[in-house]
Amino acid sequence: MDHRSLGDYHVHTRYSDGEGEVEDCVQRAVELGLSEIGISDHLVPSGLGEAGSYGIAPGLLDAYVADVRTAAARHPEVRVLLGVEADYLPGEEQWLADTLYAHRFDYVIGAVHFVGRFAFDDENVTGHPGWADADAVYRAYYDTVVRLAGCGLFDIIAHFDYIRVWKERPSFDVSDAECAALEAVAGAGVALELCTTGILDWPGLLYPSGMLLRRAAELGVPLVIDSDAHQPGQVGMAFDRAVVAARAAGYKTTLRLSDRSFVPLP
Repeated sequence: MDHRSLGDYHVHTRYSDGEGEVEDCVQRAVELGLSEIGISDHLVPSGLGEAGSYGIAPGLLDAYVADVRTAAARHPEVRVLLGVEADYLPGEEQWLADTLYAHRFDYVIGAVHFVGRFAFDDENVTGHPGWADADAVYRAYYDTVVRLAGCGLFDIIAHFDYIRVWKERPSFDVSDAECAALEAVAGAGVALELCTTGILDWPGLLYPSGMLLRRAAELGVPLVIDSDAHQPGQVGMAFDRAVVAARAAGYKTTLRLSDRSFVPLP
């Protein structure tokens, strides 16, 4: 499949919890023939303390920005964008707004990895007491996604239904909460990410699920296809599969972040 119309905007490096250098990831994008790549290491609110240690260390943020901008100048054959994946934590909006303004990122991915202070996606918390009331965790997760979408700080919603990363499931039909969150995303004009890293998680599916992707298409939510790569070899991972899923859901275009234009799916 020809990838020249696609970009991968969700890519991590050694600056947060990824492996490899910015340069390694850019080189992989060139090898794949992607039109653009965005480096988006984790930006984690200081309010999370030690729980947020997977993010860019505050003292390295300027170096991160300079490294990505240098790679962009070095590689005219591919557009290299400066992004971050910023954790949304209610109550930390002003800190986040100030940090984003100070560095003028090309785009910002918004993510929910915490319900309150509970890191539901930590592989060490399966069976954790935080999951004792799965119903409450799921409701809080989608309520937080609604708040994330509406706060005006983000361009893309990361792995929309990431709450299903483990086998814990609620006792109720969560579809109403999912659809309410999608409607909030549509109302805010934020893009949705079709994230291929889900194939590495249980049960090996893309984020979001096919049903949610179809609903997003019906609502007119813009789409980007991302890998959430944590090592250079994962850049552009399973993009062929994602294109098939996007087309099956009713999408015909993806959003190109460099100029915010819509380009046809390959």
